[in-house]
Amino acid sequence: MKLVGLIALFGVGGLVASGCSSEPIAPIAGHIAVGGTAGLQLLDPTGEPVAVLAAETARVTQPTWSRSGHRVVATVLGGGVPSQTLVAGRDGNDQVSTDVRRPYFFYSWNDAGTRIAALGPGPGGTSLDVLDSDGVPLSSVSLDSGSLYLAWEPDGGDLLVHTDEDLSLVTDVDDFASLAPLGSPGQGFLAPAWIPGTREALIVVEEADRGRLVRIDVDSGAQSDLGPVDGFAGIVVSPDGSRALLAHSSGDSGGVTFASFTGQAQAVDVAAATEIIDLDTGEREPIGRTPSLWAEWSPDGSAIALLQPSGSELEWFVWSEQGLRGLGRFLPSPEFLQSYVFFSWQYVETPRVWAPDGRAIAYAASQDGVSGIFVHRLSDGAPVRIADGDVAFWSPG
Repeated sequence: MKLVGLIALFGVGGLVASGCSSEPIAPIAGHIAVGGTAGLQLLDPTGEPVAVLAAETARVTQPTWSRSGHRVVATVLGGGVPSQTLVAGRDGNDQVSTDVRRPYFFYSWNDAGTRIAALGPGPGGTSLDVLDSDGVPLSSVSLDSGSLYLAWEPDGGDLLVHTDEDLSLVTDVDDFASLAPLGSPGQGFLAPAWIPGTREALIVVEEADRGRLVRIDVDSGAQSDLGPVDGFAGIVVSPDGSRALLAHSSGDSGGVTFASFTGQAQAVDVAAATEIIDLDTGEREPIGRTPSLWAEWSPDGSAIALLQPSGSELEWFVWSEQGLRGLGRFLPSPEFLQSYVFFSWQYVETPRVWAPDGRAIAYAASQDGVSGIFVHRLSDGAPVRIADGDVAFWSPG
């Protein structure tokens, strides 16, 4: 199943969240940034407002926390003014609003919090601008492509960009002067996935009949084969760089072969699969027969939140060494489905749905046709509606 089929598969009407509780939740770490409303809401996990920014505007989208959780950036639309980038501190202080050259639909901070990669509509489809920590473009130079996905180097300032079928390393992000080509792997994946502690990343290289998961050295271009990929691939690496989640999205080849560096292989008759790959040995552990549409490792790397189709609805699952646990079916808000789930494998670039202490996840859903933000505390299994909005992302700290 290609990602372009998501909207057709799930639709946008008749939304309902099941198993919801009206009981307030106990305090959990971090703040939650909520978009899709008039103003950017910064909430504590009980739904109490910490700050509401740009409240006079029509709509705020793409709330994105810096990797330390000290700053947040978002796009401000409407309100009778040009599109703006809003940057503020975690408590709503130190606000900076900047008129920008395009309405950005994706942000990603570098590790140091000094640069923001911003994607928006461009002359060929998508354009990349690099902003400073206040959201101001660093130069008049943009990187333009049809499709464009990216990944920052962990603990560094280099940027991997996947433009259409090509992969490149950008070592001078301020003006894109140094763009080192790394081949043309194809479009069987969205964002490359850096492996923390290394100068290597995971990509998918398209072949005649199927793809291959490849570990690539971004300096030399040397590649190591990590086995087959069936259809489109979603990739997300664990925080310690030891494992990766691989989600196959198509069963057109009739099954998936789980291979290892030892030469042993096991054919599994599945239409699609979600697997954990040991990046040292190449061994694969299948954890589900269902394709995952979104995946995110918990901050300590002990669990993964997985969004999967479940009948005519969606369901969040949490995988850990104890197995796969479902959190109950729901349908997402139309905006979350169309603008976020559709590009889900780009959003693994920055922490999003997990609370920083790993005790809960946050997501947008709808109850009785009314959209809202829900916090699902894993200890009691009950989602709690905390606010209006169509997307919510938790601060990393």
